[in-house]
Amino acid sequence: MIAPARPVWRAFGAIVLLLPGVVAFQPVFGGIRGYLPAALGIVVGVLVAFTARALKFSLAMWFGTVVIAYLVVGGPVAASDSLGIGFIPTLQSLRRLVQLTWQGWGDILTVATPAADIPGPQAIPFLLGLVLAAALSAAAMLTRAVVLPLLIPIAWLCLGIAFGIRNAPTAWWLGGALAVGCLVWTTAHRLARSSHVNARFLVRRARGLSSTAGRAVAAGFVLVLAAGLALGVNLATGTGVNRQVLRDHVSPPLELEEYPSPLTRFRLYEVNLAEEVLFHVHGAPANGRLRLAVMDAWDGSVYNVSQDSGRYLRIGREVPWPPQQVSVDATIAPAAYSDVWVPSFGVPARVEFAGQRAGGLARGLHINRDTFQLLAAARLDPGSSVTVRSSNAAPLSPDDRQSLLGRGIGSAKPTQTRLVPEVLTTLARDWTRDAGSAFEQLIALETNLQQQGKFSDGTKYGSRAGHTAERLAFMFNEDQYVGDDEQYAVAMALMATDLGIPVRVVLGFYPNDPLKQGQDWEVRGTEAHVWVEANIEGAGWVSFDPTPPRDQEPTPNNTVPQPRPKPRVDSPPLPPERYEDDDVQAEEENVEVKDPVAEPADYGPLLWTIGLSVGGLLLLLSPLLII
Repeated sequence: MIAPARPVWRAFGAIVLLLPGVVAFQPVFGGIRGYLPAALGIVVGVLVAFTARALKFSLAMWFGTVVIAYLVVGGPVAASDSLGIGFIPTLQSLRRLVQLTWQGWGDILTVATPAADIPGPQAIPFLLGLVLAAALSAAAMLTRAVVLPLLIPIAWLCLGIAFGIRNAPTAWWLGGALAVGCLVWTTAHRLARSSHVNARFLVRRARGLSSTAGRAVAAGFVLVLAAGLALGVNLATGTGVNRQVLRDHVSPPLELEEYPSPLTRFRLYEVNLAEEVLFHVHGAPANGRLRLAVMDAWDGSVYNVSQDSGRYLRIGREVPWPPQQVSVDATIAPAAYSDVWVPSFGVPARVEFAGQRAGGLARGLHINRDTFQLLAAARLDPGSSVTVRSSNAAPLSPDDRQSLLGRGIGSAKPTQTRLVPEVLTTLARDWTRDAGSAFEQLIALETNLQQQGKFSDGTKYGSRAGHTAERLAFMFNEDQYVGDDEQYAVAMALMATDLGIPVRVVLGFYPNDPLKQGQDWEVRGTEAHVWVEANIEGAGWVSFDPTPPRDQEPTPNNTVPQPRPKPRVDSPPLPPERYEDDDVQAEEENVEVKDPVAEPADYGPLLWTIGLSVGGLLLLLSPLLII
């Protein structure tokens, strides 16, 4: 043990050992801002330790000071969206910081990195840095321990690794830096030992070694310790495929089963809200399609977004995987729309909310890492708006389509489907028998559905909504295929999947007349559509429209009018046999012809009925008459 002759320098040396942990947390947030939460936590923790030592705080006062520092300084770090003027804490920010002491652990593991724009996850590195720096400073200034304080920076670096990301280029450097720091720490304390507690004295008393041998053993022990520490940390922080971080094993707390398939609301938009304005769009791109939901999962009943919550990550304003070409900057304000699905014109690069509920919408913003589908758990509704910077996923021109002939499938994996109606698989093989490439197969499916199908949205001809396996089997087993976008898009998607082509179904909106660049657009329900996107080699996701034209309506099965059925009547009796003329004349001579005089009517039965009725009534009333 040693006497801390210079506790300030000893504390400074201990704090240097925490710097590798600060660097380990940086990739979670990215950029210069990625260093701030952990670094600020360390600085505040050191100040708390020096203040507590100078004022000789008790253990309870130490704890209270740490709590106050977290609530006062943590606001600008992790709850900036709920502060008052400038950096003044509010009741809302204090409540948020208290919640983050247990919610932040899940937040930092379920956000998309870099997460500098997301308020909340920064609370964990700040709080850890504050507590560990205060504890390490206290151990350095108030005790004479040498080895035990090293456990704090080691634990700090391990936490940075566990809560970090898989791709960490500086991992080996961090392990080496911590090992060198521990070597310098132990060597400096060994040299500063007083004569009655130095390593030479202890070694000679234990084993009778000479002074030179004692120094050699002590130095060897320190080197072995440092080498072992470096090896262990480097193995834990390796940059290869075997690197393990907690975020790879934690799913975000997103209850996807609470949100029904967006496609189930298509008939509502198409028919019930046909003339209602659903969105006001400013800055629409040329030929743009407003994509509301991208669905890539089929369970036999509905086509839905992926139900694996592990595919969704919380994001801030910046999307971690922006598209290469960003050409759209559109502001979308809901009118009659209220749901969790956030519309965009393509793959989003930046999402920013406005309105009274902007903070809640931003905190609950998620993105599907496969389809780039945006989801706001707080529900996008009238009174709020969202500005989405994205690519423009407009359909290809005929010339561009012609250039894709002969292309195969892209790198995406086909969707796993089940309960596909047999009639769809049979039609898919029949229609694509002469098609060579995957793109040509898709063209064949699209063309046959457009030409052979009949359109009906249910207002006429009794076309049912829905796209279950039963609904599609009934539709394609009829003489005429009658349906709308919902049925045709799902049918084509299932056919293409059966052929091994990766596809997905998209619900969105586009007008009959193509949009112009920068055009303001009032999106109405009648402009709702469903189409198919397929992953094509070298072209990415390409749109297909299998729905027949709306004026291509079904025709009656039998065009010849059928006679109306008449009530059954008995046939008249047969005429009498024909007699000889002389016999008929003889009989006619014997018949006396009388003048047609009306015979008197027979009122007997009526008089009897009246008499009996009156007599019966008098008989019933006879007791009263006698009285």
